[in-house]
Amino acid sequence: MKNTSLTLLLLTAPLFAGVSAPMAPAPQSDCEQGWTLSLEAMALRPYQSDDAYNQDSYEFAGRISVGYQFNDCLFTKVTYFGYDQEVYTDNYNDGDGYINNYNTDLKVSYLDWVVGQHFKPSDKLTLSPFVGLRWGTFDDVKKHLYDDNGSGYKYTSGDEFSGLGVVVGIEGTRSLGNSFSLYGTAKQSVLFGSRDEIDRQSAFGDTNYSTYDDTTSSDSVGFVSELGLGVQYDFTFSNVAANIRAGVEGQYWAGLSDGANTGLAGFVLGANFRF
Repeated sequence: MKNTSLTLLLLTAPLFAGVSAPMAPAPQSDCEQGWTLSLEAMALRPYQSDDAYNQDSYEFAGRISVGYQFNDCLFTKVTYFGYDQEVYTDNYNDGDGYINNYNTDLKVSYLDWVVGQHFKPSDKLTLSPFVGLRWGTFDDVKKHLYDDNGSGYKYTSGDEFSGLGVVVGIEGTRSLGNSFSLYGTAKQSVLFGSRDEIDRQSAFGDTNYSTYDDTTSSDSVGFVSELGLGVQYDFTFSNVAANIRAGVEGQYWAGLSDGANTGLAGFVLGANFRF
C-alpha cells in the first residue's frame, strides 16, 4: 500500500509542478469614481509679435470642463475655452458728423475631448498625462469706419481660422502639506483647417469709394501652446472632494494670422469638484 501511494505521488507530481499558490488580490486604486467639474475665471492680456494691439489691460476669459473619473484612475473630460475682446481701438469723432474709427476684434476658442490617466509616483506627487482631439477657432479682424457727414466707407481685413487637430498635455500637483499643493499644466495642440483672409470694403452715401470683397480661403496649420502654474488648496464638503486654484497662465497661438503670432497671458482663479 505504501509503495502504491508513493508511485501515485511520483506520477502526479509533474501535473502540479506548474501550479503556483493563489495570488493576492491586486491593490485597489485610491481614485474615487465620479463626475468632475472645473470652472475657471481668467484675466488675460493680448500680445502680438508685430505690436498690432494697443490693449494693455487684462480682460475676462473663461474655461469650463466636465468629465468622469473611474476608480482605476482613468479619466475623460470635455473642455471649452473662450476669449472675445477688442484689442485695438483708435477713434475720432469731432461731434459735427466726422468720424474716423479703427478697431480690432480678437476671438479665440477651443473645444477639447481628452482621455488620460492619474499616476502617483510618490506620496506627494501626482501626474496626469492626457491625449485627445481639439476643435479650435481664431479670428483677428480689423475694422475701419470712415464717415464724413453721411458719406464714406467701412473697411474690414484680417484672418478667420477654424480647424480640427490633436492635443496632448500633462498636469501635475506636488503636495506642500496642510492641504496646500503646487500645480502645473502644459498642453500642446496642432490644428489643421481653413483660413479666410478678409479684404472687403463697402461704401455708403454720396462718395466715390469703391465696394469690393476679395476674401480668399486656404488650407492652414496652427499650433497652440499653453503653460500654467500656481497654488492649490484641497477640501471636502458634503462628500464632495474639491479644490480652489490661483495661478498664472500663458497661451501662444502660432501660424493662424498672416505675418504675426498671438499670445495671451494673465491670471487664473479656478475651482474643481468631484461628485
